[in-house]
Amino acid sequence: MVFEVIIGRSKKDVEKYGKEGTILVGKQYIQMGQTTSLSNPVFMDIAGAHVVFIVGKRGSGKCLHGDTLITLNDGSVAKIKDLENNDQDIFTLDEDLKIKQGQKSNFFKRPVNRLIEIGLRSGRSIKLTSEHPLLTVKGWVPAGKLGFGSRIATPRKVEAFGENSMPEHEIRLLAYLIAEGHLGKGFVLFSNMDEKILQEFKQSVTYLDSNLRVDLHGKKGCYRVSQIKKVMSEQSKKDVLGRFNAGPKFAHSSIRNWIGRFGLYNKNSLTKFIPKEIFQLPKHQLSLFLNRLFSCDGTIYKKAGHWFVSYCSSSKEIIDGVQHLLLRFGVLSKIRNKNIKLNGKIFKSHELEVYDENVNQYLQEIGFYGIKEERACFALKEAPSIKRNPNIDTIPKEIWELYRPDNWAEVGRKLGYAHPKAMRERIHYSPSRQTLLQVALADESDLLSKFASSDIFWDEITSMKLLEGEFEVYDLTVPETHNFVANDIIVHNSYSLGAIAEGLSDLPAEIKQNLSIVLLDTMGIYWTMKYPNFQDAELAKQWGFDPKSLAVKIYTPSGFFNRFKEEGIPTDFSFSIQPLDVNPEDWCNAFEINVNSAEGVLITKVVQRLNRAGVSYEIEQLIREFQNDPESDKVVKSIVVNQFEKAHEWEIFSKQGTPLKDIISAGQVTVLDLSPYAVMASGWSIKALVVGLICRSLFNQRMVARKAEEFRTVDAALHYFSKETEEKLEEPLVWLGLDEAHELLPKEGKTAATDALVTILREGRQPGISLILASQQPGKIHTDVMTQSDIVLAHRLTARLDVEALGQLMQSYMRKGLDQELDQLPKVTGSAIVFDDANERLFPIQVRPRFTWHGGGSPTALKEKKKYFEETLRKIKEI
Repeated sequence: MVFEVIIGRSKKDVEKYGKEGTILVGKQYIQMGQTTSLSNPVFMDIAGAHVVFIVGKRGSGKCLHGDTLITLNDGSVAKIKDLENNDQDIFTLDEDLKIKQGQKSNFFKRPVNRLIEIGLRSGRSIKLTSEHPLLTVKGWVPAGKLGFGSRIATPRKVEAFGENSMPEHEIRLLAYLIAEGHLGKGFVLFSNMDEKILQEFKQSVTYLDSNLRVDLHGKKGCYRVSQIKKVMSEQSKKDVLGRFNAGPKFAHSSIRNWIGRFGLYNKNSLTKFIPKEIFQLPKHQLSLFLNRLFSCDGTIYKKAGHWFVSYCSSSKEIIDGVQHLLLRFGVLSKIRNKNIKLNGKIFKSHELEVYDENVNQYLQEIGFYGIKEERACFALKEAPSIKRNPNIDTIPKEIWELYRPDNWAEVGRKLGYAHPKAMRERIHYSPSRQTLLQVALADESDLLSKFASSDIFWDEITSMKLLEGEFEVYDLTVPETHNFVANDIIVHNSYSLGAIAEGLSDLPAEIKQNLSIVLLDTMGIYWTMKYPNFQDAELAKQWGFDPKSLAVKIYTPSGFFNRFKEEGIPTDFSFSIQPLDVNPEDWCNAFEINVNSAEGVLITKVVQRLNRAGVSYEIEQLIREFQNDPESDKVVKSIVVNQFEKAHEWEIFSKQGTPLKDIISAGQVTVLDLSPYAVMASGWSIKALVVGLICRSLFNQRMVARKAEEFRTVDAALHYFSKETEEKLEEPLVWLGLDEAHELLPKEGKTAATDALVTILREGRQPGISLILASQQPGKIHTDVMTQSDIVLAHRLTARLDVEALGQLMQSYMRKGLDQELDQLPKVTGSAIVFDDANERLFPIQVRPRFTWHGGGSPTALKEKKKYFEETLRKIKEI
């Protein structure tokens, strides 16, 4: 007989109701000796009100091929599959669109049989699952929903410099021998006609070992390095090979042994690579390496009035490595492939090209040595007078769908245009960074300014290939930013919470009619519940169900609704908020203004005056009231007006507003999509304001409804035989789901959502409001979440702060520390520990797979440019 676990329900209620009013969340792990296996099904009570706290990341279908390269904070580069036990920081894009270091907190892997390989115009590429999101100018979009010509975010600079120095003569030698060395068949040869380079090469060889000499080998320009004496001196052994743990006997020359320690001996032009030691060099030494490398196999030339720097290699590993190392200096480049004939065979050769303003950046940061140095100096002198091509480094024209000046002519006048009205034609073109910055300054737009000065280069997709086979794929979690740099492309990390939301939305009609499920979707991940989870179809069958879709209703902010509809982005209804419903403290929190400051006093005075009148109004009326206030000085009024003009750009406020009853409706699953604000300045402040208003209105409504329900219950009890009890509630009980809860309920500080959420945490269960909060960082969330949660589902955590914070909550029910409990979980997707306060027990479980599609970003319908690729795209989108 299978024993069923029901969390959140007391033994007394289990005996009374059984499984009625529960949802399946997973299966319990049972350990027998050294074997851990899945056993009893685990259900969760949804008939009563609960606070459910989901911690850590379950992971999902969004994964990368195991060979994907991740840059670490010490400059080293590692394959994602090798990072499970690596605690080093990686690189991520923050909310200000700047690349910074970030801590990874989780590691996931799983098998798949289909991947997409995406190639970019720069020459970069990445292999990933079709649902893994990539960043577009309008937000995160699953890879399978992108098309040829789509432009995605890549870093324009990754400052990953190490601290592991090397003797500079060794750096020069490595560069020279990688570029123009013949390292095999018993020889160490070097070919170069530049006298200055040759002299430095000879000098570096001598510094490496004074028992070495450089002689002409057969013809001019080709030189052989050989041993002067056949036996190395003890001092040479110590100086050259000691740090490589070399053995006592040396059958070859010291330079051959030295090259061998880097793994480069017997490597030809096709198989050479850049040693891992180079990637961990400090900045000045990395510059030296690239300088000497380009001085051999690179060139600088002028074409059609523009200077270019290029580097050629037959080794794909070298050319990719050089492109990556240039990125550390903020030098963008593109790779072209061409065929060459070698010994009667056709091989691919690779040319890396540095173009436009990047040439100037390269020459200032790296430069050339020898003969090419003279030409580089001439190019630097010409650089200021050369007109740049503004169409090379642009922001996608979809930026104008996120923001447009109210008066293009006024912007044109400020920028000195002869025909200011012609500025409106800009919406048909992709602006350069300089143009966008000019418009941002003229129109005082923080959003445009952020994009214009971002650390993003918007690369274009030029190829998409469907890969079929057996693959191991991997994913990482980066708290706070939820993305990381992989193969020098910015990718999203994993999300969870959907399994519980699915269970709630898939209840029997007689239970569902008394519930309303609202997902406050801050990251744009729940629209996918409209689609079956075919990518995990086999896993779903093992759990006894098939992939299917759910009839969720998606509400999008009113200013984005028509745009989403036109582009095919899933949405059903628009929603808006009345300014009348926003109190002064909400506005101050959203703008991060102290309520007691001069600006806060002005906001409070005007908003209270308008709200007391009880008549709905537009944002524009608020702005006029601020401008006309006789008691505030000009500077204070300007600051406040500027903030409310920004609020007007959020495109969510209207005089009518959306009635709460439309969103909170019996039997309805509602997704309130707040993801359009993900890339906006102060995006989380906007989300907090909306969430706070929804929660406060909901709490007030449920308090009134609860009094009426209690009266009917008492009345029915007093008239037991004369009145029938109603099966359906007039106002449904509500389940609210919120991800990234630490952003809206921080441990320190306060957002516009804090008070309303804390009220629901402390008092919401009595009127029938349940809360599901998800966070990767329990150490940074409001302490009331810890004390008020009666069900906690904890996935794997690595940060000590988070483990300790959660451990304090669970400590009285644990036989050992939480970190030990989590470490004993199988390292598979969905493993977790459930803390059940109703029964004062812990259960190790595996969360069931989703039957709807895993979400990770707001999709878009981008038109394909090339009919040739339509069949490939069709196959990809069938996944």
